[in-house]
Amino acid sequence: MGKFARWQHRRKPWQQGNWLAVDIETNGLDAKNDAMLTLAWVPIRPPVIALDQHGYKVVKSSEVLSQAAVIHQLSSADLAAGEPLEDVMHAFKQVAENALLVAHNVRFDFEVLQVALAKLGHERWRPDGLYCTLQAERRRLLRAQQELQQGELTLAACRARYGLAEFNGHHALNDAIACAELFLAQAYRFASGHQPTVATLLKSARP
Repeated sequence: MGKFARWQHRRKPWQQGNWLAVDIETNGLDAKNDAMLTLAWVPIRPPVIALDQHGYKVVKSSEVLSQAAVIHQLSSADLAAGEPLEDVMHAFKQVAENALLVAHNVRFDFEVLQVALAKLGHERWRPDGLYCTLQAERRRLLRAQQELQQGELTLAACRARYGLAEFNGHHALNDAIACAELFLAQAYRFASGHQPTVATLLKSARP
């Protein structure tokens, strides 16, 4: 039944998709070995972002913080006051049921989520689709035969090309909202003049 439901979901017009923008901050750059520090999400209901339904969770931890954690504006006190990983993932799974996951470099965030679930002994989670705002922009620029320079695919640089405002990055919730805004800008540009399905839009941004 789950496979059929995913197929039906992907056949819908893209505006009817259950999109969920996600950002995860970790204690490093290794999705398989570095701990999840924060997890944020915000549902996207085109043409709006459901800010009133956002989530932001700090994972309880006693780990020594790396430079990455400091960049993410986190302290040892923040992590000590956080929620157990089990509670964080339970809250996330409730909102992510049948979701189409949106992230900037979605492969990294998806892997971090899978590792967290495995630590808790949960089954591997399968969203209805993965949309990578980084890869969507990369493909768009390459189609335009534009040579890619270093730094051109950061979240901030991608947003700037759509005239989106500057934002305070390196905070999971801010980044999730910024990614959701970029997703909408990309999707409406991609859909200009036609009505793509969820599946077609996902294909344009597959990781």
